[in-house]
Order: sequence, then C-alpha cells, then structure tokens
Amino acid sequence: MNKLLIILFFTTAYTLLSCSGTNEKPLPQVLATDTLANVYEYSVTDTFDSGETRRIRFYDKTDTTMPKYEKRYYKNGSICMEGPLDSNNLRDGRWKAWYDCGKIWSVGDYSHGLRNGENNVYYVNGQVQYTKKYVNDTAEGIWTFYLEDGTEAMKVIYEKGNVIEQVQLVSADSLRNLSR
Repeated sequence: MNKLLIILFFTTAYTLLSCSGTNEKPLPQVLATDTLANVYEYSVTDTFDSGETRRIRFYDKTDTTMPKYEKRYYKNGSICMEGPLDSNNLRDGRWKAWYDCGKIWSVGDYSHGLRNGENNVYYVNGQVQYTKKYVNDTAEGIWTFYLEDGTEAMKVIYEKGNVIEQVQLVSADSLRNLSR
C-alpha cells in the first residue's frame, strides 16, 4: 500500500510539474524587449520562409478577435513598421516605418485605411526628404521636397490629386538626387 501511495504521489507530482507553463506560448525573439507583449495578447500572423517573425498583431486581453495594433519586421529582426488598426484591420492612426538599419523612414496618419493628414518621409541621415498631405488618400495641399542636406528643393501644390503648381527651388542636377 505504501509503495502504491509513493508511486501515485510521484506520478501526480511529475504530471503537475511537467504540465506547468504549457499554456504559455514562447515569446518571439522580436518581442523580447517589447512592452506591448506584456499589455496585450499577441499572435504571429506571418513569418518569413526561414521562420523569422514577419508580422505580429496585438489584441485586447478581453477581446482577442479584433487586432488593435500591428508590427512588421525585417528578416534581420529589426522593426519595419507599426501602427494601430481599426475594426476592419485597416490602418487607423499614426503609422511609423523604419529603414532596416533602425533609422526612421516615414511617419503618417491613416483613417480607416486611407492616408489622411501630413506624412513625412526621411532620408537615412534623419533629414526630411519630403512632407506631403492627403485627404482620404488623395494628394492635397503643398508637398515640399528637400535635398539630403536639408535644403528645400521643390514645392508641388495639389488640389484633389491634381498638380496645380510646381516650383523648383534648386538646379535640375540637385533634383536628380531626390529620387535616391
């Protein structure tokens, strides 16, 4: 009888110890220092062929059916872009994108999947490359383009997506550098 109790005790203890933590999913490497993983539920929704995380969506802990936020990554694990999502999984709010070296590439606002408001794109050195404005995903207002040294190079005025006026502020040779 004592042998049976000892075997039963060790079997139960082994089962309890080996099952502890099985409900926890392993934290993807890209989230090792990410505080969102502590606040929200998350799901890796896309990976590269080699297994690295490509996209993670974050969900409210009370409603894991609708993602609230999304992060995309480069294959090297650095952040590519991130921003909030609406109830239809469309970009909604401020989205940011980075070069694969970690420097900011662009910042722009969205409303239910459409670009709205001012968007800024940066050179890898941190200088603004151009500022642009959108209304419901249509170019609107003054877009300003800069050279890599910060010199204002050109302005283009849009109205409902049509170019109204274009003002070149530097030489044509300098403008060629804008397309890099």
